[in-house]
Amino acid sequence: MSGLRPQSSRLGLLNALLLLLLVGSLFFCSWINNKAMIRGYELSRLRIEEKNLLEEQDKLQAELATLLRPQNLARLAHELGLKEPQPGQKVVLP
Repeated sequence: MSGLRPQSSRLGLLNALLLLLLVGSLFFCSWINNKAMIRGYELSRLRIEEKNLLEEQDKLQAELATLLRPQNLARLAHELGLKEPQPGQKVVLP
């Protein structure tokens, strides 16, 4: 009977190691799944932020185009008190 003990204790140790490996694998898979979900939520948030920023960029470009129209520039210059230069005030650079 003493001859069976070492083999059964080896099986018990092997079973314990396999159980530990299984539990470790389950924790690892849960951790990976959790990280993937967190990254997914972050990606969704960043996509929404990108969409909002692109919309804001479009609005700002439209506003810039409106402000740079010659009619608006002339009106703004008049509001700021700017006048057309006199003939002797113009300098043409080569």
